[in-house]
Amino acid sequence: MHISVDGEYRFTVDADFWFLSGYAGGDEIDEDGLAELETRIKARRCFNRALSILARREHCEKELFNKLARADGAEAAADAVQRVKQLGYLDDGRYAALLVGELSARKGMSKRGIFQELLRRGVDRETAEEALADTELDECDTINMLLNGKYRSRLQEEKGRRQVMNALLRLGYSYSQVRSALSEYETESDEEAY
Repeated sequence: MHISVDGEYRFTVDADFWFLSGYAGGDEIDEDGLAELETRIKARRCFNRALSILARREHCEKELFNKLARADGAEAAADAVQRVKQLGYLDDGRYAALLVGELSARKGMSKRGIFQELLRRGVDRETAEEALADTELDECDTINMLLNGKYRSRLQEEKGRRQVMNALLRLGYSYSQVRSALSEYETESDEEAY
């Protein structure tokens, strides 16, 4: 529904909000009442945006707040985040657990790399540590899987080996883990050649 004040368009609201607002077409409203109505409309719009964003994918509190605050301001964003959190639609622990599974399975990241990514996205340190503690990752197997799959074609030349090493370091593996895995891969490749 479109709301006009003194013949000039001011807002658009959904019908549920309008009928629950207590106003009817043609009602008079003073400046304070108008400001209060505008604040409520902004809060409702921000809450609806939060639901829409969370319907597409999980977010952490900080990530959702930042998205909402850009469009609706910090106060409306904070209120919307609290409301969706109270309703159970927003849970940093659930988000962290899902992200740990995705980053380990899809990207082959190490625990250290996943931890850094969780922090970068706005998950607090304690929640990130809990999510990683609940996950069993065999980093040696993951590196070997990456070397035998995704990076296999690049390991034939020295330049490609350097690129693979840098890619594995960016995924959070330590230099010693990468060196060891590459040495083991080269040894296995030499044995297969004979």
